[in-house]
Amino acid sequence: MKNIPILNIYYLLCYAWGRVQERDTIRLATLEDLSTVQDLLGKMLAHGVNHLIRRGIDRGYVERREDLAGIRGKLAVSETAKRALRLHGRTACDFEELSVDILPNQILRASLNGLQDRRIRLDRTVRADVSSAYRRLDGVSRIRLERKTFGQVQLGGNRRLYQFLLSVCRLLYESTLVDETTGQTSFRDFRRDEATMWALFEEFVAGFYEREQRVYGVNPRGGRQIKWSDACAEDEFNRRRIPSMFADVVLESAERRIILDTKYYKDALSPGRGSGAGKLKSENLYQLLAYLRNRQATCPQGGRHDGILLYPQVDNEPLRARIRLEGFWIQARTVNLHQDWRLIHNEMLETIGLSGPDIAHAESNVA
Repeated sequence: MKNIPILNIYYLLCYAWGRVQERDTIRLATLEDLSTVQDLLGKMLAHGVNHLIRRGIDRGYVERREDLAGIRGKLAVSETAKRALRLHGRTACDFEELSVDILPNQILRASLNGLQDRRIRLDRTVRADVSSAYRRLDGVSRIRLERKTFGQVQLGGNRRLYQFLLSVCRLLYESTLVDETTGQTSFRDFRRDEATMWALFEEFVAGFYEREQRVYGVNPRGGRQIKWSDACAEDEFNRRRIPSMFADVVLESAERRIILDTKYYKDALSPGRGSGAGKLKSENLYQLLAYLRNRQATCPQGGRHDGILLYPQVDNEPLRARIRLEGFWIQARTVNLHQDWRLIHNEMLETIGLSGPDIAHAESNVA
């Protein structure tokens, strides 16, 4: 699958991670000159850290133990006695201190430090930006990142910029490869990883519709989960064997309810026999029909249910199919992620039937 342009990857990430309102704080012209995803992530991280520092970097209470002339916090009695500190007029004390040396900031600094590795190819200006941002986090410990580190972060209140930057750090971590034999570090272009791009595409679609239109509620009430209409089991043990159903995106208005399922792979169609037209993949249709049947049965009140299968476009031929199965209208469509962003924006709105005034209203949010 052809690589998506760097600028469009930036837009996808901003929608997926909920930072659309500030996507233009980085001058877009500077992103158009970048050629690799590590340059993009480095630019985003360095710029975001500098913004945090200007705004006021977060602090938190960190536990300390120090030898003091007096008593502060809690006296560490056994430590003081064991080291005979009182003979020297001092005590060992445990106390909390307000500090920038907290886990979210440690992850930011560790990620910036990883990008400084000369074995990771970076644009010269991006490398300078990364080094500058790293130095501005002086006073923050440099930790060794592990996958579990990201799950240990607790952010209170409105910390959307931190959440966004930590998502950048996680993607950097997951894209950095270390050869266990040689210790050599390399960076994997996540645009070539189907699983990563599929997850990003799904998050982008949900984030886009949350931001760019007001006709439909996105994942309303019960959210994405769809209940089985007639599920039963002999006992609790067997009941727990029944898998849960989750749609990628549910859009709902008074007149229409849409179950939207995203796919991300090269071929949206199965090859037809001989010279016949390609066919929609049966497994995709079966899955979407299961969603539609069960949601209609368990949520009968409301507008009609429709289904959409949404794929990325990988060649010059867009897919625009509309069929009716078992009483449900189903579309299969592609969106061309290689074109100008305004055209992507309009394609996304047209996919759910918004055009004319709806698009004109939404375009006020487009860069």
